[in-house]
Amino acid sequence: MTLQTLLIAFPKGRLGDELVPKLAGTPLALDAQALKSRVLRIPTATPGVAALLLKGADLPRYVAAGVASLGIVGSDTLDELDMDLLELADLGFGACRLSLCAQAGITLDALRAKPHLRLATKFPKATEAWLTREGLTAELVPLSSSAELAPLLGLADAIVDLVQTGGTLKAHGLVETAVLGRSSARLVAARGAYLSEPGRIRPLADLLMATLR
Repeated sequence: MTLQTLLIAFPKGRLGDELVPKLAGTPLALDAQALKSRVLRIPTATPGVAALLLKGADLPRYVAAGVASLGIVGSDTLDELDMDLLELADLGFGACRLSLCAQAGITLDALRAKPHLRLATKFPKATEAWLTREGLTAELVPLSSSAELAPLLGLADAIVDLVQTGGTLKAHGLVETAVLGRSSARLVAARGAYLSEPGRIRPLADLLMATLR
């Protein structure tokens, strides 16, 4: 009997850009030719193990549904979703801050004093939790990309977004006024598969942790 290929869900974008070089030369290195193509299912150097390249917001759903046995995703994404996943490890890379950012010269006290504060964000759950801790109320403006434009064009007073180097903020004349939390890459597993196929999945999880931490 031929064993079914094990799938690992890998993130596209910023986190994926950090991940792929870390896997080079390891048993989980991604096939270079496949990476250059537009295919989203990439063989690894280990027969019977392949990677799915997915957007971070979609990745936990593929793992929770058991399509992928393991996945790597930012903790910021996990915090926004309520998915039935086993979080196996903090892999330590992809570190960034979830920050409140406004145009230079606008302080946190000035934002607090606004009678009707509007915050643009892709992270409504974390933002609402911070507002509750701070005793503030605000109208949340949901955005899926280019949040930096919102304060500049009058759509919002400030944004809540991930900050890694601060270069994008600086390019748009924005500064951090408060840090709401921190994020890093996490290894997650499909609960059912992890418990029912420990002989295949746990060694793979151990290999990922040994390679990436």
